[in-house]
Amino acid sequence: MEKYTEQLENIKYEISPEDDNYTEELLSVAKSFRDFDETLDTFIINKGFIGDILNIDEKVEFIKDKFQKADILPLPRNIKKWFTEKKRIEKRKIAFQFCFAFKLDLKESEEFFRTVCLQRGFDCHYIEEAIYYYAISNELSYAETIDLLEKAPSDIKGKVDFNDEVLFTESIIKEINRFKSKEELIQFFNNNLEQFGYNNATAYKYIMKIWNEIKKSKGLAEREKALLFPNLINNGDKTESKKRSVWDIYLQILGLYDFDYDNSPLFVLDTDRTLKPILKNNDLLHPLAEDSFPDRQGLEAILRGEHKSNELVRKTIILLVFYEYWTKRLLKNNVKVYCADDDNERCYAEINRYLIDAGYPTLYAGNPYDWIFLFAMQDEYPMETFRYFMRELYIIKEDELRASSDSVACTQKTI
Repeated sequence: MEKYTEQLENIKYEISPEDDNYTEELLSVAKSFRDFDETLDTFIINKGFIGDILNIDEKVEFIKDKFQKADILPLPRNIKKWFTEKKRIEKRKIAFQFCFAFKLDLKESEEFFRTVCLQRGFDCHYIEEAIYYYAISNELSYAETIDLLEKAPSDIKGKVDFNDEVLFTESIIKEINRFKSKEELIQFFNNNLEQFGYNNATAYKYIMKIWNEIKKSKGLAEREKALLFPNLINNGDKTESKKRSVWDIYLQILGLYDFDYDNSPLFVLDTDRTLKPILKNNDLLHPLAEDSFPDRQGLEAILRGEHKSNELVRKTIILLVFYEYWTKRLLKNNVKVYCADDDNERCYAEINRYLIDAGYPTLYAGNPYDWIFLFAMQDEYPMETFRYFMRELYIIKEDELRASSDSVACTQKTI
């Protein structure tokens, strides 16, 4: 796993938006990420598999044996498809069963989710996952864990209300770590049931805080807009960011809010206020990066406190922290393009700090979405590099649509 990650880490230093074959280099990167079967191969080898790594039946039997010895029944139905169809583990319950089957400790379990599943680890705002956290921390068997799950109350899924008392994940973990018995754990759930069933409370708090800094009057977005596009202001555009839509600011963050010399938009998105048509099946974007890519609808739902997926929330944090970090420096120095100098590592640490506080895995080069930001942060001009990448996504999809349109027109002429 280390060698694979190291290769992806090194690739980002070898590519620059200034390269003549920049698009081709990015296409190559998008194809270089491992499929799930390859990461699973590495995992089972590290856990004692000594058979033929090309023999799928041997690998399936090795995994089944681990599950059976841990009394984890019934066995997952689609084990073989993980290798034949490169399907990922879809249910988090099965991923946790892996942790029990292979006797992973807390740290190893978190790393399994981070590098193999490319997901967050324990989300202790769900009673089920809080029990998994307690069980693995205390080396309980899977049978003992099932017994705990049967005794515990069920989650009541709800909306985060920050006007009321909120039990953040960090507080839940601190409580679980001090319990001396299973009975204390169950009593804790019963006493605090209304605090479970929603997740990402810490992450939502951070997103709301950063977004307010970005969108408020005289906030980051408004001030950056005035710096980057003074002609808009000079030509009568008095728009303040508090009156601008989420979509408008979102495009600015991504670098798709840009204008030609006559103030006409350079990037025209006929997409009903969504990037999905640009992102979908885009050759430059790995499917795992496309999945839950931060969007206007998701951000607006988060700002309302509504339940959204872990993947969307984590990706949104990365995007907003990245934008906030570099925009503050751009504005402080009053420059349109900010040279990072030695700030790259600080930004990397800042994003990881937010992720860790919110209970998410840190940036990982083997994650296709994370790689985009790691690639941008190693460059001398991180914000420009990120935005250049986003513009390439737009351009390659526009070229594809144009080619398709030309093909239809040519066919019609022939007819």
